[in-house]
Amino acid sequence: MTSEQGVELNRASLMIELGRHGEAARLLSAVLAADPESSRGWCLLSRAHLGNGELAAAVSAGNRASALDPTSDWPHRLVSTALISLDRSGDAVAAALQARRLGPHFWRSHVCLAQAATADGRFELATEAAQAALALAPEQADVHVTAGKVALSCGDVTEARLRQEAALAIDPSHSGALNELGRVSLRSRDAAAAAQHFLRAASISPQNGVFGRNSELAVRRLALRAVGGILLALALLAAIAALTAAGHPAIAAGLGLTEAPLAVWIAVRIRAVPKPARRHLPRLLAGRWRLAWPLTPIAMTRAAAFDRGQKNPECPQDGNAAAVGSCR
Repeated sequence: MTSEQGVELNRASLMIELGRHGEAARLLSAVLAADPESSRGWCLLSRAHLGNGELAAAVSAGNRASALDPTSDWPHRLVSTALISLDRSGDAVAAALQARRLGPHFWRSHVCLAQAATADGRFELATEAAQAALALAPEQADVHVTAGKVALSCGDVTEARLRQEAALAIDPSHSGALNELGRVSLRSRDAAAAAQHFLRAASISPQNGVFGRNSELAVRRLALRAVGGILLALALLAAIAALTAAGHPAIAAGLGLTEAPLAVWIAVRIRAVPKPARRHLPRLLAGRWRLAWPLTPIAMTRAAAFDRGQKNPECPQDGNAAAVGSCR
């Protein structure tokens, strides 16, 4: 490889770090056309394909690199990562085991195995690999993130939270740790904290579609939590207005005592919804009003029956249709 080709590979590596995977792939293709024996070039091309979601191409490039350099663990790690996304977790574990065999003292090999084993449901192997990575590189945030993922998959929410918090102590802007902490918060049924973590992860790594989808789902869940109570209060307010218009002022006046508290309660409830989630409220309320509007005529019917009973105490209230029909 010429020095110029080495410079081009360094450029491609920087492009990948910046998320410019398509440009990197085009540059690497040109470099490899001139020097197809570059194992590093094929590994970088595999990384670029991974970033573009071109998983089969990533596997192919990784396999080409491993054939050129059978002693390197890097190509096997790349292949394992792509195979996980292809839902070939068994093959991913095999590739990760090969990476660990070739790089037993390199923490990335153990992290790769922990991820593949978790995807394959082999939690004992995943835990063993995660612990080995922690022993080798406790100063690496990625190691703690992976150990936290394994713990959460095993149902250990406390350990999962501790590991993600340790990762953030090392790197406060680690978007992966923030996303995982959001998942931990969801498991703990803390939707507000989950939304906060997901939104921060998405703001740090806006190009990551997973973080964006997680944040959107979290804020929608927060909005949904507020919708039920708001709809009930709105239905009661509608019932009060309808009763007044239908000529039952006495009962409407009684219910009207709750009108102001209900309005205040609705305002407080909406204000309690975090700002990112408020934009969902109009659409969710409109979509679910069709489920809540029957409360209005039900409330009107009950109140009107009560009103008639007050006017004519002898009118039966036991639901007998014939008897009720004879009342005036």
